[in-house]
Amino acid sequence: MTDENAFRTGYEKMSVSRLAPGEMGVLLARAGAGKTAVLTHLALGYILDRQPVLHVCVDGVPDKVKVWYSELLRHIFSTAPQAGVLELEHSLEPLRFIMSFLNQTFSPEKLEAGIDNLRTQAKFDPAVIILDGLDFGRDRGLFEKIGELARRQATPLWASARSHRHIPEVNERGIPYPIDTMDDLFSSIFVLHQESSGIRLKALKEKGDYNPSRGDTILDPITLLPPG
Repeated sequence: MTDENAFRTGYEKMSVSRLAPGEMGVLLARAGAGKTAVLTHLALGYILDRQPVLHVCVDGVPDKVKVWYSELLRHIFSTAPQAGVLELEHSLEPLRFIMSFLNQTFSPEKLEAGIDNLRTQAKFDPAVIILDGLDFGRDRGLFEKIGELARRQATPLWASARSHRHIPEVNERGIPYPIDTMDDLFSSIFVLHQESSGIRLKALKEKGDYNPSRGDTILDPITLLPPG
């Protein structure tokens, strides 16, 4: 069997505090910097604790999301027997549900209707919602509604946001575009940077506190685990 404790130890070293029910967090990075991979890593932390995860992909293909989970598991447990990793993967599948939307058809109302249907028809009650690929576009009203959804559902929600090199705007609290006009809506805000040594994970806000004193975390670009 696989050493799931090794993953949990790495997850703890990643130092991303879990959100409370109804709170929102966001990962901010440029295109290709690893937002989806890190969100998948966060989701696996719940799944390996046998807590169900709803992964919502916007303008994404569900099969590609499944590949993210499969490949990340195999990288994390690369020293384990392949049969054991496959057994683990199959045992975890019922704990993950992937829901997809096109960006132009997504709405908080449709998402909440889907969550309610999952609870009543499939008895699937997510412990966390992963919202990946939604175009922020500085639409504060949209994320106010998503925040209301998370509170009504009493479920934490992690989202991804794309930053842009050509838009350098940063607010007085050090939060960059496109979160600069809505940072109060998020309990935790992390930024990712691709570096030669790996992916740098920096907390701009965590559990309501801006610029927390803890240091950055460098993640292995393959396993998304901290070194050691």
